[in-house]
Amino acid sequence: DQPLPVLRQVYPAMVDHMDQYGNSNIPLGTTEGKKCKTLRRLAFQNKLNKQEMELLSTIKFRLTSFEEIYEEANFDECLTRLVAYEDEFKTDYQIPKKYKPDPELGAWVTLIRRIGYDDIDPKRREQLDRIGFAWVSTRKCGSVFMKEFRALKERLEACAQRNDEGQWDIIDQGSLDEVLSEKDVKKWVRAQRDAAKHGNLSESRCDYLDDLPGLDWRSDSSS
Repeated sequence: DQPLPVLRQVYPAMVDHMDQYGNSNIPLGTTEGKKCKTLRRLAFQNKLNKQEMELLSTIKFRLTSFEEIYEEANFDECLTRLVAYEDEFKTDYQIPKKYKPDPELGAWVTLIRRIGYDDIDPKRREQLDRIGFAWVSTRKCGSVFMKEFRALKERLEACAQRNDEGQWDIIDQGSLDEVLSEKDVKKWVRAQRDAAKHGNLSESRCDYLDDLPGLDWRSDSSS
């Protein structure tokens, strides 16, 4: 297969740069440098074939680092792709960091969460809030959440039993009140409520909490 046009166009200049400086990373302030930037993006998007990647490797071409993706990616295009991903998979925007069908999108979302709600550009934050973006990855904190949740679930269910309608009946109100009054429990419940208010708690996590007996976690009075 013939190399991509952009690679054919810039390759001679990259070789010259390699001869002069020991690498083929032409600075961005030139036409050839801009084409190198395009190559990096194509590589991250898996649009270069094996032969093209090997060719770039032989001339010591530096591919885009993970941290550069957010700055180099087109924000509006990535946002559109993210909405399409959510429409298809309905994961509360929990796209994998290494999402093979669209590596750039997975990295972009990860970096947005790393920048954080408070530090991202306000206009972009508004765009993300408008689509209901979840600012915390449940992939990252899921195991921690489930560990705390299961421990609390076991203690609360010991104080209750399900009736014929599948609802909880409290059989030991005193013990239940003791559990819910514990400082660590109140702190954890408050953290989940705050996360939910900011759109950072997935729908499935909210459903788990809603089903706990004797706990009105959505109310401020619960903590």
